Amino acid sequence: MKVPQLDLVRQYQQIKSEVDCAISSVLESGIVIMGENVRRIEGAIADYTGNQFGIGVANGSDALFIALKAL
Repeated sequence: MKVPQLDLVRQYQQIKSEVDCAISSVLESGIVIMGENVRRIEGAIADYTGNQFGIGVANGSDALFIALKAL
């Protein structure tokens, strides 16, 4: 029996209109770094973790590297 590990297509179909709208908004603005979306997600991360700041990085590897250097 084959058990799928991750069904990205099904997940995408469930939130397609929201994802497509967000992507379209970013492409139309031309702002892909340091824009309002980044400020909002960093603020949400700070609130969620109970910290003063949340810092977005390029990828998961960068996040792990920075966390390990901080330790």
